[in-house]
Amino acid sequence: MARVNITMPDDLYDKAKKSGLSVSKIAQRAVSDELSRLAKLAELDAYLAELETELGPTSDAERAEARAWAGSSRFRSERRRRSA
Repeated sequence: MARVNITMPDDLYDKAKKSGLSVSKIAQRAVSDELSRLAKLAELDAYLAELETELGPTSDAERAEARAWAGSSRFRSERRRRSA
């Protein structure tokens, strides 16, 4: 297994150690989660490019409607239900 050094403020490191946290395990999980997030974004970008090729670009009105929907309380409540 590779050994790496990370830099963090002394007080943060001290608090982590006093709390019994494994900084190494947290860092591993954080890197793994970030790689997963980036892979999902790449998949989404590829899918959106396919849709644009198939259906054409979205209009300003469609983007405005999507922004309004994403900012609505209905969208937030749907997201909470899916994550529960």
